[in-house]
Amino acid sequence: MVRTSRHHLATFFTRALLFCIALRGCSPRSLPSRRQETCSKRIFWFMAISSRSTLEYWRYAKVAMLSAKEHSPSLIPVLLYGDSSGEASAAAHQNILWYREHGGFVYHHNLTFMSDLQGVADLGLRAPDWPESVEGTYLRIDIPLIVPLLVKWMETQQTGSTAPINQEEVLYTDADVLFYQEFDPCKLDLPEVMAIGPEMGRTANSWSELNWNAGVLFINLKGFAAVLPQMIQWANSRHWDFKAADQGMLNEYFPAVYGQPLSSLPEVYNWKGYWGSSPDKVILHWHGPKAERCLNCYIELWEQSKSDKSIVQQCGCPSAYDTLWNLAMDADQAALYRSAIRDHAKYADTLEDEIATLAAY
Repeated sequence: MVRTSRHHLATFFTRALLFCIALRGCSPRSLPSRRQETCSKRIFWFMAISSRSTLEYWRYAKVAMLSAKEHSPSLIPVLLYGDSSGEASAAAHQNILWYREHGGFVYHHNLTFMSDLQGVADLGLRAPDWPESVEGTYLRIDIPLIVPLLVKWMETQQTGSTAPINQEEVLYTDADVLFYQEFDPCKLDLPEVMAIGPEMGRTANSWSELNWNAGVLFINLKGFAAVLPQMIQWANSRHWDFKAADQGMLNEYFPAVYGQPLSSLPEVYNWKGYWGSSPDKVILHWHGPKAERCLNCYIELWEQSKSDKSIVQQCGCPSAYDTLWNLAMDADQAALYRSAIRDHAKYADTLEDEIATLAAY
């Protein structure tokens, strides 16, 4: 009975969401007519998670969802779920159901190049469980191949439901983000392949001098799909030996192999807490210390860290996190971190209230 009722519930929410998409509209902007027609439609927003993801990351994904519903409601949330090892756990099923109930799609996907990753492990170049450990982060690489399948499935559920959806460009974010404003693709130029923002450093003489952070990507689906086969072939020649998985792959492939850099995503779409406060930020990315990892301890030591930066070592966090916290102190006395963690808590408390409500029945 439980499984049957959950199936009907999921079907109800899916049909309701498709109906909502069909009714939704966007305001026009002063752009070339073809671009205007496309970017004014609703856009898919992807996040990715896997069977290896912790409950902490599931909470980040839920908080991101709630913040997007409040500040960027025109997005169409799609959670990519990778579980090549078998059936999802009971906890994963509960989280998947929550995501659907709150207006999102959950797309189960096995990496198209999973056998390539497994081959690297079989050669003894990685641990046996390495393919499953990186599955979640590599899911975003398959997005150009996933969208046509997702659109086809949506049409089987409700004919014509995908007409109001932008099928040329999508937004991807990591799970550990907060939305503060509407993501409007009409404010961005369509990249040739994708647009990506910088990680820690923000200025350099050339594209290659910076490390680019794949936590937020604005993707041209056709452009990325055209590049993908050659990039996978090149990754195989490297035995997938990249620092920071697919982020390292993107940093190395563009522009050295591809011949030109990726487009630059304005910083406000992948804003970092250690850069200091910004009223223009659209998406805040918990790169480094996170709302539920190290930041609470750092904030407890905030007063002392004003005069003694080394005191945060008491938190026992990675030294890189300590460094980023100290950058935040230099930028704005960590004011953005301290306000953002309250924003995170506002949404996280809602999750706790839902759990308490369910437990009462």
